[in-house]
Amino acid sequence: MEDAAIQGHLILLMAPSGSGKKKVIDGLGDVAEQIYFAKTFTSREPRDGTEENPKYIFISRAEFESMIANDEFIEWAEFSANLYGTPKSEFLIPLQAGRVVMKEMEMQGVQQIKSLLPKEKCTVVYIDAGSWENLKGRILSRAPISKEHLALRKQRFEEESKFKAQADVIIDNRNGKLDEAQAVFRQVVTDIVNENTN
Repeated sequence: MEDAAIQGHLILLMAPSGSGKKKVIDGLGDVAEQIYFAKTFTSREPRDGTEENPKYIFISRAEFESMIANDEFIEWAEFSANLYGTPKSEFLIPLQAGRVVMKEMEMQGVQQIKSLLPKEKCTVVYIDAGSWENLKGRILSRAPISKEHLALRKQRFEEESKFKAQADVIIDNRNGKLDEAQAVFRQVVTDIVNENTN
């Protein structure tokens, strides 16, 4: 990306599975109206064939691979045989228009995007929900999950935890801390929005 074209600010939200990122985001309140939430394109099937999720755009694997070939993604990765990625347009258009853009992202994508943006235009927020045992309890309470899939989640948790120290902001969302986590995150985002509009 060309620095001169970036007028807005990008907030990258990084959080292991089960860390409560959706609930933390839900605590943004009115400030969420001033944020552009960048969407993820994915080749996976909608759950039950009817899933409507504002975070995702569902396309075929062939369409996704065509977009890769045309260099349309700013970042993409494959998890559990499904492709996930964010088109450049989901960042560039709103950032060039001076918007504050927020995106939940895996470690691999965060590293790719941080290398493309000037440091002052990007804030990485890590949501920390404590130990793996704590996260495992949350994951198991949500829905049935195979041992293999749980092992993959643990591996990703361990990898992402190593990246935590590189985040600009760490939000503590251990059990019982949701209200505090929401308040801290809301203030961080509000400050970025206010600074971006000045």
